[in-house]
Amino acid sequence: MRIQNVMIKLFVLAVLACALVVLAGFTATSASRGRQSLKTTDQQLNVARNNLTIFSDDPEAIYEGARIVHNVTVGGEKGMRVHAKFRVRYGLDVPCMLIAYFYFDNEKSTPLKTDDPNYRSKNGIVSAHANFTPAYDPAVYNDLQLFVPYEALNMASGDDYDLKFYLALYDKEGGRFFGKSGWYKFHLTMP
Repeated sequence: MRIQNVMIKLFVLAVLACALVVLAGFTATSASRGRQSLKTTDQQLNVARNNLTIFSDDPEAIYEGARIVHNVTVGGEKGMRVHAKFRVRYGLDVPCMLIAYFYFDNEKSTPLKTDDPNYRSKNGIVSAHANFTPAYDPAVYNDLQLFVPYEALNMASGDDYDLKFYLALYDKEGGRFFGKSGWYKFHLTMP
């Protein structure tokens, strides 16, 4: 009877040992397959000591504010300057562009139109832009500036206008927009 109990215990231990070996081999195979499949996704995963950190391959924008300063002269042209405050994450060494698009502050959000090729989007909306390349991650921009001459607005001198604009960040390397702000409203009396 003792020999049978010992044999049963040895058999159970052998089965458990085999199960552990199989599970250990399965986990290693699954982990290596997982690493291979992650290389083809849009995000990178860094797994170390049971910590999971996700790094995006695409830049992300965090807008913190913007303001307009009127009656600024740049290169002999009088206009307004946009001061933008924002952060870019996951954009280290990625060439980017900050763009401001201008609209009337009405129910339809009618875009301001211009023929000036230096201050218009592809569809004719008044816009201004600045190129930059983040040197840090995250990169903090406390006062990136854009200039728009009053002449590009196509508005009558002496008239009052309620206007608004939004900011957009563009990844020049990836060819896509990666962040749009909310509306920033302002009043303009054309000089």
